[in-house]
Amino acid sequence: MITAGYLVIAVMCLVALYYAVKLWQRHTNAITLLILIPLLFLWLDNFAIAAGKWVGEGPLLTGMTYLRFYWHWQMLPLLIIVAGALARRAGFAWAQPKWVMALFCILAVYFMVVDVPYIWQVTFQPACYGDTFRLVINVPADQICPGTTPLERQASPSPLPAISVNVILMVIGFMMWWRHKFPWLALACVVMFVCAASGAIPGFFWGQILGNLGEPIFNAGLIAAGFRFAGLPKPGAQSALPAAA
Repeated sequence: MITAGYLVIAVMCLVALYYAVKLWQRHTNAITLLILIPLLFLWLDNFAIAAGKWVGEGPLLTGMTYLRFYWHWQMLPLLIIVAGALARRAGFAWAQPKWVMALFCILAVYFMVVDVPYIWQVTFQPACYGDTFRLVINVPADQICPGTTPLERQASPSPLPAISVNVILMVIGFMMWWRHKFPWLALACVVMFVCAASGAIPGFFWGQILGNLGEPIFNAGLIAAGFRFAGLPKPGAQSALPAAA
């Protein structure tokens, strides 16, 4: 049942990827490209878990695990840049100065650089959740596979980048809701926050899969915001037109 759930989530991620491509084709700019890039392998994050029991422990599952982990660590911070860019296109005065946008970019790059060392430091090990088999950095006590002994707890990337992305976009989403009557980004971020929080509840069996379920919903809200705001004129573009004429 859990395997089927992850397959459904993988399909949801592919649907989100499809609409992200459509968004990029409609508004071919940096904002839509940065929305698209993190979604390229989000489906793999769930497919690798669903397929793990058939693939088995070995080079193929290890390769999928490396790709899904590192793509997530390195590409997720790009959405901080998206948040700043969408805030500018939405017309918020506080987001218009270039130094504000620079702060969004610096924070994103910082989170990306900080996680680079983990590429060489972590060792993946098996974990069993429901009827799934996957590779993880640290095995939860209730997901130890029969006949295996988990390694001592390893250092792993902080959840701060993911939390920061969600909170920043949530705040901007609520501002869009207030000013533009556009609720979808805020609501998607709230769903993501609740789903991710459920995964941190000790002993809550469904928390693991709910955390993954929140991701395509979160991205659906972000894509909707892209369709609504990414095609609007760049800050200062409208005021420059009369001068050019």
